[in-house]
Amino acid sequence: MASTIAPARRVRRDHVRAVLTLRNVLRAEAARTRGARPEEDDGGVTMIRNLLLLLGESPAGAVANAYARGLARRGDVSLTALAGIDLSYIEAPMLGTIGGAAYHARMESGLQSAAERASNTLTEAFARDCAREGIPAAQLAFKGDPFDQVTAASALCDLVVAGHDVTFRGTGRERNSDTLSQLLQAAPRPVLVCPDVAPAGGDVLVAYDGSLPAMRALQLFVLLGCWADRSITVVSVDTQSETAERLATDAQTYLSRHGYAVSTRPITSGAHPSEVIDSHVVDGFELLVMGAYGRRGLREFIFGSTTQTVVGLPKTCIFLYH
Repeated sequence: MASTIAPARRVRRDHVRAVLTLRNVLRAEAARTRGARPEEDDGGVTMIRNLLLLLGESPAGAVANAYARGLARRGDVSLTALAGIDLSYIEAPMLGTIGGAAYHARMESGLQSAAERASNTLTEAFARDCAREGIPAAQLAFKGDPFDQVTAASALCDLVVAGHDVTFRGTGRERNSDTLSQLLQAAPRPVLVCPDVAPAGGDVLVAYDGSLPAMRALQLFVLLGCWADRSITVVSVDTQSETAERLATDAQTYLSRHGYAVSTRPITSGAHPSEVIDSHVVDGFELLVMGAYGRRGLREFIFGSTTQTVVGLPKTCIFLYH
């Protein structure tokens, strides 16, 4: 007999199942690896214990996968991968037309099959890579609303890693990802957004505007400790040179107290901050750290009218928190 559970109840049920499944998986991994001595490399000691990777089939998804595994290899870090099918997109209603119901059913079936194939391929490749590299790994899969599933899973992890165009629709990529946009607004953990091409390695750029999101992002970046061996450059953009210098100095002082080597780059400009950062200072850095909202609002900053915005089509990895 077909299920008659309402969509809202099904989403809540899937949400709870995701939380319970992930909690059980992480407990099992912790028990298996408990007592092991963390291996340290040039990245130093990290406070991260579990990473959540959102699997994606695009080039940015491949970069996110490799970057997350690289972070996991730095110490006693387990890695959880989330793959799934966005039923809220696939089952979205269509305007009624003659023969429309049959067409929609065929299209829905095709989209779901494509999403299932993509999900299976990604999880199988992830499992092989982690086994080869000796990384403690777990996998989660879902069918439902990706925002609910990602939020539930991220609550039990320290950092979320994803490609900038992550989608669970079997369509490869999405320039302005709905999943990423929602995640940046409500995720309980920082998010590391990856570009299409892996950064060659290097130092860290902190974009600092003195807002609460920028302060929180900077603090979590420091506390996680994944990039403790890197030199930091702080850039602040403002129409007033004194303000730009003061903001850069504030961030420099905070970072220096935690042992980082820091230089500042105050920029006096009336242009949109995303334009300044994208065109002048992102190249050559492995990571950009910034608040997800800033002073001008999340959607304007990330998906604004500029030709190439910082997160919409990133040049390097971006550490974000709101």
